[in-house]
Amino acid sequence: MVEDVALIRLTTVDMVEEIGFVTAEAGDGAEALAILQKDDGIEILLTDLGLPRMNGRQLVEEALRLKPGLKVIIASGYSTSEDEGGARLPATVGYLTKPFDMQQLRRALEAV
Repeated sequence: MVEDVALIRLTTVDMVEEIGFVTAEAGDGAEALAILQKDDGIEILLTDLGLPRMNGRQLVEEALRLKPGLKVIIASGYSTSEDEGGARLPATVGYLTKPFDMQQLRRALEAV
């Protein structure tokens, strides 16, 4: 789970764990990539789109380069699967609109 806003990150981690997944959390893209490089067991990347320094789109591109089979879900307050610059996200990336509830999160995690 990658989210720069601590309260949102902690709340989302709690929800993901309640659904039954083991989680690792990061506050930015660089931290997330470091975790991905160390932990071969990570199967799903759930990330915010609007991250500081390295945005979510850049994180996803780098994460997929490191782990091509990684499942990815972008969580964003944007209403479409486009980032701030209007660039399309890869078709294989799941999308979850913020705010989301436990059921929406569960469906997104189960769909990837």
